[in-house]
Amino acid sequence: MNNNRSMMTSLLTIGAAGAAIYGISKGMQNGTLQKLPQQVSNMVQNTLNNPNVQQVTEQVQSMVGSQSNNQSNTDGNTTSSN
Repeated sequence: MNNNRSMMTSLLTIGAAGAAIYGISKGMQNGTLQKLPQQVSNMVQNTLNNPNVQQVTEQVQSMVGSQSNNQSNTDGNTTSSN
């Protein structure tokens, strides 16, 4: 049973690698991969410039800041911010 499982895992791994190689070669032939870095960059910039994302980021930063202040106060250590 264990031998069959390892054989199936090996075949799936080989199949996945073959599919990846095939996809990359097709992407290189039709130019899709050349557009990909710019598309990812645009997507990240659009996401970071989204006001909702900025609001959530500010809220998370304030929560993390308040937790670190509370933790240092309960440990008996004092922290001062300049």
